[in-house]
Amino acid sequence: MRINMENNFINISELNIQDPFVSIFPVGNDTLESIRQDMDTNGFDPIFPIIVWEGKNVVVDGHTRFAAAKALGLEEVPVLFKAFENEDDAVLYSFHIQRNRRNMSDDDILRCLELLDTIHAVPKKQKNLDSPKPTRKETNEIRAKELGISPHKVDKARKVLEYGTDDIRESVNSGEKSINKAFQEVQEIRRESGEIKGKPINGLGSAAKYTQTLGKFLKELTRIREDGWHDVSQEKALADLEAIIELIES
Repeated sequence: MRINMENNFINISELNIQDPFVSIFPVGNDTLESIRQDMDTNGFDPIFPIIVWEGKNVVVDGHTRFAAAKALGLEEVPVLFKAFENEDDAVLYSFHIQRNRRNMSDDDILRCLELLDTIHAVPKKQKNLDSPKPTRKETNEIRAKELGISPHKVDKARKVLEYGTDDIRESVNSGEKSINKAFQEVQEIRRESGEIKGKPINGLGSAAKYTQTLGKFLKELTRIREDGWHDVSQEKALADLEAIIELIES
């Protein structure tokens, strides 16, 4: 990937909008209206140009700014051209730059997990037979880092993609259901079909063991707090709590 650091102004009619770039993180109506109003008042800030695939004039990042400028009837917009080796390279750039500035919703996670799996899939003829295939756990850990979520949630999302009906997947994509809820429905369907064995686990097990474990956990957290949180970031602590919530809800 080569970057041209100089901003250029280009006629908006020369820019192309196409999948998969426009579908990675769909433009939200509320965000679009907010940016449109700001742009109407203050103009298009060239500090935040539209990122364009050099030589193809395809918008890689900045679809909301593009839509707002078009709605306002702007003829020219600031762009930053970048050269990419191929579409996968451009899509990964688009994903990472947008991922870093937003909180991923469950529909984002499901859509982007499928996208990343597709991009990272290696054709059979290109596989190195001497290299061991990553395990499901290893792959989930890689995707978790890319998506900024726990491997446990990645595994749930993957099961929704693999075993969920079209209606279940669409309910997550539309924001109607969470990944946790969809996962529970998928597991129940698989359980009823006999694909997986055992009864649903809705509790936390023995109440006495739970109370004892919780007591030890809180006691240790108190000790760490009193010693100082020097080696534990707030982000890590909150991420760990999220993992505990996911474990309980599963």
